[in-house]
Amino acid sequence: MKNRVLKTVFIILMLSVFSSMASFAVGWVSDGGENWMYVENDGNYLRDTIRASGNDKYYLDIDGRMVRDYLLEDYNEAVYYFDDSGKMVTNTWVAVEPTQVYNQMDNPPTIYLYYFGSNGKAFKSKNGVVRKVIDGKKYLFNENGQMLFGWINEEGERFNEYEDDTDPFNGYCYFAGDETDGVLREGWTAYEEGSVEDRYYLKQTLWFYFKTSDNKKVQSENESELKKKTINGKTYAFDDQGVMAMGWDSDVLDSDNDDLSIQSKNYFYEEGSDVGKLAKKEWYYAVPSQKQNLDDHDQDVQRWFYSLGSGNVVKGEVRKINSSYYAFNNSGIMKTGLVIVDKHSRKYVDCIDAERTDGRDFIISRHYISVDNTRDNAGDSAISSSEFNIFKDDTQAIYYFNENETDPNYGKRQAAENTVAFGDDDYTFVSKNTGEYEGLKNKKYYQAGIRLKVDSGLGLGIVLLGFSNKEDGGSVDIEPIYYNSTHPFAQPDVNHNDILNDYVVIRDTDKLWEEYGVTPVYAVISSSGSRVNKANTVKKDSSKRYWAIGRDGTLLNIYDIPIRYNKTNGWEFQSEFPVRDRVQKAWMPFGTVDEYGKTCKASKVDPGEYGVYLDETYCTNFRFAD
Repeated sequence: MKNRVLKTVFIILMLSVFSSMASFAVGWVSDGGENWMYVENDGNYLRDTIRASGNDKYYLDIDGRMVRDYLLEDYNEAVYYFDDSGKMVTNTWVAVEPTQVYNQMDNPPTIYLYYFGSNGKAFKSKNGVVRKVIDGKKYLFNENGQMLFGWINEEGERFNEYEDDTDPFNGYCYFAGDETDGVLREGWTAYEEGSVEDRYYLKQTLWFYFKTSDNKKVQSENESELKKKTINGKTYAFDDQGVMAMGWDSDVLDSDNDDLSIQSKNYFYEEGSDVGKLAKKEWYYAVPSQKQNLDDHDQDVQRWFYSLGSGNVVKGEVRKINSSYYAFNNSGIMKTGLVIVDKHSRKYVDCIDAERTDGRDFIISRHYISVDNTRDNAGDSAISSSEFNIFKDDTQAIYYFNENETDPNYGKRQAAENTVAFGDDDYTFVSKNTGEYEGLKNKKYYQAGIRLKVDSGLGLGIVLLGFSNKEDGGSVDIEPIYYNSTHPFAQPDVNHNDILNDYVVIRDTDKLWEEYGVTPVYAVISSSGSRVNKANTVKKDSSKRYWAIGRDGTLLNIYDIPIRYNKTNGWEFQSEFPVRDRVQKAWMPFGTVDEYGKTCKASKVDPGEYGVYLDETYCTNFRFAD
């Protein structure tokens, strides 16, 4: 009986245990609300772990509850996201509120973007940044899996406008749109937000080029040089911040070096479809840089330039371009008008500012004002009238380059007759392939290429040929043209207070003879500018003075009464003497005695008038001193 009772109690207890086990649920359970847990076989809840359910995965927090809309970084530093249903997302973008982000950026965005791959893990770098291609577009992610945007450096740091007081592109090599975009830029990208750096202050738009290979901007290694890159067959250049060069490289580099041989080497177009392109083997019309010509730069005056195949500007030479010759100064500016070239090196020397140079000064003394000295080469204010250069006949040559901008031949060298407007008058300049005309050419006289002409009010002119030594049979010693010289028959030009430092021949012919034993010898030129070559002839000027021309075509004297040359008697003058009630005129040889016993002698023009006549002609190659 007793055993039966015990057996009955055991059976009841076992049924109770089995009944309890039958009511225990293994797997996902709900608390009746929104919370879900996962019960293991031992009856415990899974905690702080990811659990799969079919093809989906979920995360149970430290309390064992399934999370929703949750950003997770596990112990292996992998980052996951579980959506509103609690499911782990894969192959998708997720925007996360900053309040959910533990690792905040220094300059936090209003929203954080992550991309989770097929394994549910966010794309992230191990060190610095990682570049990922998503739907054919490239993005950068940092060590926390956060998509980067804006200007970014190689360490994954973004430009912080609240802490950095420089340009956002200064030191940052990537650009990836804004916080909702993030696509890494490739190719050309414009930046139009202005710059705090002085070297960019005039540029409204800054251009950058980002390489396809690594999405980094093209930039030079240091600020003293530009990085050139060929893009679609055109050459561009970028500075140390990656800003595309526009205009002159000297302005881009902002160098203080005054050596023009290394400044303004290249030009990059500033406008039109070719903006930023390096000019090669072509003409271009541009405003010079400050170092090339400060006046032109300040006033936005455009000048012509020509580039070589390397892109370098042609400088300091006369160069043949498409069968014609052009002149370029040491800044690369094409020059027109009267250009001085070195005879031996054929290099550019200078350009004469004819409008501010007195033609007679140049003819007489070779002094001129230089165009390039106005404010070229980053000079100071315009030069004063006392600052002159000197044309050197022995080592330099002058050429004329067409200065008519409406002429198709503008800028070309022309070996022909051309009118040049000097400060005092218009002159005819004539040159050939070897340079300017000098001396007697085609019966006309030239000095430094300028054709000597006669004062219109006189009708005749003279040219100094040299000096006659009477002890040497009266032969003419042709002296070379002297400028800035200590010529034995010269003295400083008092008319210019020694500013020009040119020299003049003493006018007192008696003094020349007495002190030096010589007299000046002149050729006579007519109103047309041609030399009067007819020997032993007389020419009358507009003041009715008579010029006696000797057998060698040189001027003998100027008289105030009619004279002539008689083959039998030699030089004669028209004598007047009274005969009864009238005045008798007769031609009498010089030095003869008339019927009254007076020696027949014509009156020469007195020294004062003589000097005035000579000084008033534009044809003399010196000025007369008193």
